[in-house]
Amino acid sequence: MLATLAIGIFAIRNGLKPVRKISRMASSIGPDATSVRLPEQNLPTEIVPLVHSINHALDRLEQGFAVQREFTANAAHELRTPLAIITSALETMDGNSELEKLRTDVARMNRLVEQLLRVARLDAVALDFGTVDLNKVASSAVAAMAPWAIAQRKTIAFVGTEWPVDVKANAHALEDALRNLIENAVVHAPAGTEVTVTVDRAGRIEVADRGCGVPPKDRENIFKRFWRGAGEKKEGAGLGLAIVSEIMRAHHGSVSVADNPGGGALFILSFPSLQPADPKIAGRCIAGEGTRAATSTHN
Repeated sequence: MLATLAIGIFAIRNGLKPVRKISRMASSIGPDATSVRLPEQNLPTEIVPLVHSINHALDRLEQGFAVQREFTANAAHELRTPLAIITSALETMDGNSELEKLRTDVARMNRLVEQLLRVARLDAVALDFGTVDLNKVASSAVAAMAPWAIAQRKTIAFVGTEWPVDVKANAHALEDALRNLIENAVVHAPAGTEVTVTVDRAGRIEVADRGCGVPPKDRENIFKRFWRGAGEKKEGAGLGLAIVSEIMRAHHGSVSVADNPGGGALFILSFPSLQPADPKIAGRCIAGEGTRAATSTHN
């Protein structure tokens, strides 16, 4: 009886081994891996129809995601041309405060369309990766955003390292993520304050502001698409930080938010580093009023 019981247990466990395998595969299926299908070979006869039906359901799910992404991309693309025409026409008009308000609304629509296109590209296009120096990407993003920040009566400071901090990344996507973080920081920072962008030797980029910070209860939600906090009055559709999160996920990195020790929010982009470097803080480049660029000084 004991021998029969042992043989029965062994036979059942061995027969269910393929089921456990496809269970693990099924748990990995999600919005980022809709192309995964469960194998239908070497399964118990009773399980094959169920697996076949699940694979057909996954086919329909993948097709639905593809249609949604295509619609988003096409709709955003078709909106760009008429918005560009409206923007050009408004720039040539002279008017009162009502016209200025209309220009602001159109600018917001342009920004939303651009964000929708970025989301569609992130969903549909695989990124090409290479060796990227975080210092170069961060300094380029700061230089590009400095004039806009100055117009908002804010300043941006860049703190780099003496030696390159190389990571495996897509430079354009990474700069896009950093620009979104800088824009978010500038929008929420009080007038006359400074936003600081710091490259860390451990393969991190930190963006700090002096705003109101992010409450702990909202820190997971702010990276969701179209999420906006209760009582949020700043302009935006809730896509900027979601784009940052998607880009970091594609880089096998992470984005997080914490309290800035000096008050405000501290956003951190963390990357898997390619090399154990020991760079020193190189200096500080501040883009202030009337300043487009500054030179670093080595400490």
